[in-house]
Amino acid sequence: MTFDYPFILIGFTIFIPIIILDIINRKKRAMLADNLVKRLNFSLLFFRLFLVFAIAALAGPRWGTGYAPAEYRRGLDTVFAIDVSRSMDIQDAQTPNLLQSRLERGISIASETISSVAGARFAAAIGRAKGYLAVPLTHDNEAALVFLESLDGSSMTGRSTNLESLIEAAAGAFQSASAARKVIVLISDGESHSGVMRNAVNMCARNGIIINTVAVGSDEGRRIAEHANLEGSPLVISRRDSAVMRTTAERTGGIYIDGSREDAALLLGSHLLSIARDIKPGSGRKESKQRRALFIMLAIAAYAASKFVTRQSGKNTFNQKQNLKKPVAHVLPFAFITVLLFVFSSCSEGKILLIEANYLHSRNRHEEAAVPYLKALNHEDSAPYAEYGLGLTYYLLEQEEEALKKYGNSQKLIGVSDDNEHRELRYRNYYNSGIILFEREEYHLAAASFREALKTDPKRIEAKRNLELSLLSILMESKKENNTDQQQEQREILFDYLREEEQQKWKSSEWNPEENNTGSDY
Repeated sequence: MTFDYPFILIGFTIFIPIIILDIINRKKRAMLADNLVKRLNFSLLFFRLFLVFAIAALAGPRWGTGYAPAEYRRGLDTVFAIDVSRSMDIQDAQTPNLLQSRLERGISIASETISSVAGARFAAAIGRAKGYLAVPLTHDNEAALVFLESLDGSSMTGRSTNLESLIEAAAGAFQSASAARKVIVLISDGESHSGVMRNAVNMCARNGIIINTVAVGSDEGRRIAEHANLEGSPLVISRRDSAVMRTTAERTGGIYIDGSREDAALLLGSHLLSIARDIKPGSGRKESKQRRALFIMLAIAAYAASKFVTRQSGKNTFNQKQNLKKPVAHVLPFAFITVLLFVFSSCSEGKILLIEANYLHSRNRHEEAAVPYLKALNHEDSAPYAEYGLGLTYYLLEQEEEALKKYGNSQKLIGVSDDNEHRELRYRNYYNSGIILFEREEYHLAAASFREALKTDPKRIEAKRNLELSLLSILMESKKENNTDQQQEQREILFDYLREEEQQKWKSSEWNPEENNTGSDY
């Protein structure tokens, strides 16, 4: 077991004075009735357990869930590298029963494969002009499935396709110390307009990473929609490049799968199961997981038990009559427990996902934080905050355009009312959008965002300062443009003057008479 904050374990020193007090009060307890002594001892025991669990919860306990001694895991790490370029939106991925876009067909194959291969770790990488690891390797298959369901090409910027960067991003998910098989499943139409795919493939071959390829689309191809709708535009046909996909798989010892086959997912799943290494129980590297919630619940239960065992039944004794004079002493502990239970039960699944995502975000694990944020989008009460969290995550991953979209989505979900329920979130959406726009030197838009932020909360000094900086930048930019126009005008005046002087020079020159020549002119 490990702890996030081990220094909090110093709190266990509180048991030293508790033990000393027990020794001092032992004679006093001996004067009480036997049944009261037993109840008091049990109460003290449960209260000490409450202290133990509370201190442990504050320290942030963790222990492994990867290859635990009582579990059986497959030695297989698989990363789905999914091409989300514009050509993947073409509707030519036809199976015997259905016509889909290339991206939809690829996601369908990936989802079916994850569901059929149990016990393995999965991850997901996406790429267009650049590749990104979106979901790190995890045994939580549900996280990968939720991400695939929410995936579309609008989450990426850029127009070209760089399969080399996509494969490199997928290869970055693997851990060199792991004994599991390392497999990349490349889902693409094979078209690449930038990067040298051969370099990434050779790197995978050297590191023992197998690349299985799933080629989606058709060999005949189809005209790209953005060109098909423009009259007079050039004829641009996007086709599946099966040769590139087949060569990539063969170079690394993988298999090539035609995405148009109805049993494509079955073939891929069978292949992954056939190459998985069996991990014996008790072997392998453990993956630590936060266990704070368990200790919080144990602490609440122990505290409740410490108060419950002191209650007496049967006929009223003298001690009971004394207790009846102070009923609040019995009511307060149970009221406290009731409040705690109400607080924890009122946390919806979406809010719990936000707590998990914010924790990962605070530890700079931004790519991992994106997974619970995406899950939280499915819950109405947490969706606006999940959109904001994704915006902040994309900004830290240097995807400013997508971050602006997420802030805008969050703002749409909470509306433009003047209520104070989402006041801080509304302010953050406008303020963070202004920061991005200012960095992009779009000062007019940045000033507008900071103004909206101040309308939400007029007391925020940082928004006032940034608004002033934006207005100063607009003023400086305007002066710079005026100076440029003035310099251009001065250059034109000087050029006209020099041209006129040059013409006067030639006009004032006397031409020498031509010589009489009656001969040939060559």
